[in-house]
Amino acid sequence: MGSPVSFVLSRMAACGGAAKNKVTVSKRVWDFLTKESPAKLARLKEETKVSIMVDGETSDIYVLQLCVPPPGPPGGLCPARKALKALLKETEKELKKKTQRHGELVGCVTVLEPGGTGLGGRGPTGSRGGGSAVAGCSREEEPDRQCPICLGEIQKMKTLEKCRHSFCEDCITRALQVKTACPMCGRFYGQLVGNQPPNGRMLVTRDAGLLLPGYEKFGTIIIQYVFPPGVQGVEHPNPGVRYPGTTRVAYLPDCPEGNKVLGLFRKAFDQRLTFTVGTSMTTGRANVITWNDIHHKTNCTGGPQLYVEAEGGGVPQKVYGGVG
Repeated sequence: MGSPVSFVLSRMAACGGAAKNKVTVSKRVWDFLTKESPAKLARLKEETKVSIMVDGETSDIYVLQLCVPPPGPPGGLCPARKALKALLKETEKELKKKTQRHGELVGCVTVLEPGGTGLGGRGPTGSRGGGSAVAGCSREEEPDRQCPICLGEIQKMKTLEKCRHSFCEDCITRALQVKTACPMCGRFYGQLVGNQPPNGRMLVTRDAGLLLPGYEKFGTIIIQYVFPPGVQGVEHPNPGVRYPGTTRVAYLPDCPEGNKVLGLFRKAFDQRLTFTVGTSMTTGRANVITWNDIHHKTNCTGGPQLYVEAEGGGVPQKVYGGVG
């Protein structure tokens, strides 16, 4: 049961409801990409079968949303999101190099201007022009002084506590208002909250006579998730549209490891990460409650090799015959 624990932890870190189909990017990087390298962006959209649109913005940041028509590509949006992040990182490097070259050129041209700042004259501080040229170019080459968001020199440096990435204080403050994660590495700051319908219940009972394969020495923890019908909120795909209620049942062995996973499931449910509102991957039915990629054991027999997409209440249900 060690692997299921780490698996659930990683899933909780990665799944944030609707947030998993969104990416934040500096306006300068996105504008540079769409203007200078539109072919690369078009090729990414074609290969991943997704469309990308601006879903929100601040003065310095765009929030991009990845959309894909059902049933969607294998693996969901994760490969497309990774490919987009890689392209944005590559674009950021290209923009940085272009900015540095432009800065070096401007610095050297300034040194050669007449009026006391040329190679043979003295600058305002009395230094020789040649020395000014070297100092001017070296300042442009200091990468640790560049803010990854605005790509300018860092003003009032603020370093994030966990990942130690540094930004302008104003830039990172605005970025964290859009998404509470580091724009560089994606590490979350604060509590991750999903868009699971808020009126659901997680009911837990125990049955000492129900035995799971491989855990015959223990009883079974029975988890029942119950959601009444409701109306989608602003965080859902179609605000104001109704969704039907549903019930889900899952099982864990009543052993120390199973109880540890149960605690993680409780935390995920409290943070609204276990379910979401969306489109069924098997029926194509929209506006229904679906699992949100934190896998549960929903069958008392079989094993992971018998994984299927089963129907429950009109929406897909992840079914594992074995534990985990």
